[in-house]
Amino acid sequence: MNVSPVFLLGYFVVILLIARFFSRRVETLKDFFLAGRQMGAFPVALTLAASWFGASSTMGSINAFHHQGLSGAWQLVLPSVLSFVAITLFMAKPVARQSYLSQPEAVAAYYGKPGRFLLACIILAATTTLIGSQMVAAGQLFHSVFGLDLVWATVLSTLAVVSYAMWGGYFTVVITDIAQMVFIVLGFLILLVFTATTALPDAAAWQHFLSHQPPHFWDVTHGWQQNIFLVITFVLAWCIAPEMWQRMSSTKNPELAFKAGWQALCVMVLLFSIIVIIGLLSTRIIDQSDAVLIDLALKIPVPFFSALVLLGFLSAVTSTMDSSLNVGSLTLTRDIYQGFLRPQASNQELIRVSRIATVLMVLPAMALALAFKDLIHILWISADIYASGMFVPVVGMLYLKNPPKWSGVLAMGFGISAVILSALTQNGILPNVLGLPGWPYSTLIGIGLSGLGFALGYAWQPGRLNLPERQDSQTQTDDTENAPVTALADLG
Repeated sequence: MNVSPVFLLGYFVVILLIARFFSRRVETLKDFFLAGRQMGAFPVALTLAASWFGASSTMGSINAFHHQGLSGAWQLVLPSVLSFVAITLFMAKPVARQSYLSQPEAVAAYYGKPGRFLLACIILAATTTLIGSQMVAAGQLFHSVFGLDLVWATVLSTLAVVSYAMWGGYFTVVITDIAQMVFIVLGFLILLVFTATTALPDAAAWQHFLSHQPPHFWDVTHGWQQNIFLVITFVLAWCIAPEMWQRMSSTKNPELAFKAGWQALCVMVLLFSIIVIIGLLSTRIIDQSDAVLIDLALKIPVPFFSALVLLGFLSAVTSTMDSSLNVGSLTLTRDIYQGFLRPQASNQELIRVSRIATVLMVLPAMALALAFKDLIHILWISADIYASGMFVPVVGMLYLKNPPKWSGVLAMGFGISAVILSALTQNGILPNVLGLPGWPYSTLIGIGLSGLGFALGYAWQPGRLNLPERQDSQTQTDDTENAPVTALADLG
């Protein structure tokens, strides 16, 4: 066995031990899912960046720059940067002012129980696809390193993530995300140095690189007609995503949430700058591949450095997967189980249910990962669900003074119906008798129908349900604060 598998297996052992240690400090749902709402800006910035910088941002982006040149920026780099700007300027403070444990719980204050249930279903569908996209990348990594069958590689890598994500909740996710961010930066800096020194050993190689590329390689506007719709979809989806909501809600106050947004943006710009250079220069080393990142890592002659690069990639994948698992578990536990099935459930019961919910989230995600192999396409499905079903009602809730109850319900219903119809027609299950556009243009129809539903709700029923804005605590039992959480708060 070479050093790479040893490093990867050791990585999961360390992460699992961390999770088990910090699980002892989880006593309430607020501890499990928001770390007691005592997080400082910098830890939140790191976990926000880590939850974002996953398989698609790394392997997907490097593949895009390798095959498309500078126009690869449209797929994830540009929408990611714009999303972080939008989150910081327009979402961080309003979200941090909310007093609710989950996003659907906040929606219930404005759109009632039907709105809460619909949003919970939308989040579960979107997080399932997002988890599935990370499973695809993790499976490819384990397949390449261990030589396992791709199905078994996907299953084993997923079980490794679930084994630690189910124990410590959000605080463990933050702690592991910080450690994973260190591995991400270290691993991709090593890959950058290897790629640059191998691709451009001298000035002649640099001149050859500049002059022997396809005509569109240096044209950042190439394919913009399609790519602009990708950007719109991703930005509208990610700026209201529950992963963002959870992190901004975990800060001590809105000012820290705003600060965390800017810090996370700076981290993302640094990371994507590295990705862009690696992707472009990889054309000098790798001919054709759907896993350029892994192929580059395996070409590094020193096994120790190769292992660190693969560990950085694995950290990017698992940091996104565990964040989505935690959001899905929160939705199943707080908004489905407690919200509709057992409102009287105790904190200990809910924590047990949340761990079971973490396991349940991976089953449909794994089926999706095994059915689809295109990282960007799976990620777009998740973004389509968020943008079409959530953007209009969530923004309306935060920025309109009196959104009527049924405006949000109709917006979610109309938007998600468009997603379902698009999926059925694009996969040949239903005939496309209406001539609906395919991916990625179909999202605009979903957003438009969602806006129409919101407008109809205004015309049909003015009025609003009211609940107070954020307070220092929800209940007496939610006031428990743990020492590790307070320590991280001081970093803000």
